Amino acid sequence: MKQRFFVILLMAAVGLNVADMSLLAFQDAPAQKKEEQKKDEAKEPDAVDLEEAEKQAKKPAPDVGYTKEEYDEFQTAFNLPDLKARAAGLSQFIKGHPTSKLNEHAVAAYSALLNQLYQQKDMASLAPAAEGFLELKPGDIAALGLATEAYYSNKDYTKAVKFGEPFYQAKPSKEVAQLLAYSFDQLKSDGKFVTYAEKCIPEMSAKDAFFYSAKLSYYYGGQKNIPKAAAYCQKMMSAYSDGEIPPGYAAGQWAQEKGRSYSIIGRNAYDRKQYGAAVGAYNNSLKYFSGNDEAYYYLGMSFWAAQDTTSAMRNLAKAALLNKPYSKNARAQLEALYKGLNNGSLEGIERVTRAASAEMK
Repeated sequence: MKQRFFVILLMAAVGLNVADMSLLAFQDAPAQKKEEQKKDEAKEPDAVDLEEAEKQAKKPAPDVGYTKEEYDEFQTAFNLPDLKARAAGLSQFIKGHPTSKLNEHAVAAYSALLNQLYQQKDMASLAPAAEGFLELKPGDIAALGLATEAYYSNKDYTKAVKFGEPFYQAKPSKEVAQLLAYSFDQLKSDGKFVTYAEKCIPEMSAKDAFFYSAKLSYYYGGQKNIPKAAAYCQKMMSAYSDGEIPPGYAAGQWAQEKGRSYSIIGRNAYDRKQYGAAVGAYNNSLKYFSGNDEAYYYLGMSFWAAQDTTSAMRNLAKAALLNKPYSKNARAQLEALYKGLNNGSLEGIERVTRAASAEMK
């Protein structure tokens, strides 16, 4: 309290009151603030480190993996309106810049181009384009499939099988096996045809497999492999009913085919000692091929095995009368059977022969 009083007293001595003191304090504040601002403005900006700036300027630009020239070349190829020309341009770019990071984009663009050609059904352009892609990416499954189908569509069977076989190994299917079987058949490559035909037939209907079954029945017939030839003949015969004729056959041709097929089926049954089945098959064969000496011969032998000697002699006699490959052997068997029934004598055998001849007229 004393101290405060002293201050007031001192102020009074110099001629100032408390209110005046407050006013002075208020007036001096802005002046002080302006003075501080001037000082701040008078300060110089921070100096630039020239050495550091030079270092930054000399730093290389980020490495994007390709040059501007490469980018321009890629864009030129990518924007070609003709798809065939674009494929050639992209291929040239990839081969010319094997380490460029643009290659992955070029390959993707090339792949998309192949799909576009396929959608457009432009097989003439797709075939060489897909082959070109495979030069860049050997073994690419999608490109192998496109090349296979394109060359097959163009009937270039040599190249269809070139790309089709590795495609089948990567993605086996009945459709590709069928395509390869047909292509190898056109190329007259029997062994390869058999390989792929036998892969697709089990998954096909009898009608769809008819062409391949017929070819295989002839192939195995030529190889004297009767069981396999008969199996494919059976599949052929099951494909069409009695009133139907397969595409590509005239009525006479189909009748002859039936005669041949039932004859092979009959022979297979005979070799297996299934004599009843052999008789049925050979009788079917004779419906379509009445001059079938093989049918008459094996009918005779089947009846003999079944101890129907009358039917056996009649059919052996018919085979002998035809003067065909089985005729000589049929005559020998007829005589052997007749002798066995007649105490070693051939007397009266002509009656058997005449009866057989009358039935054949």
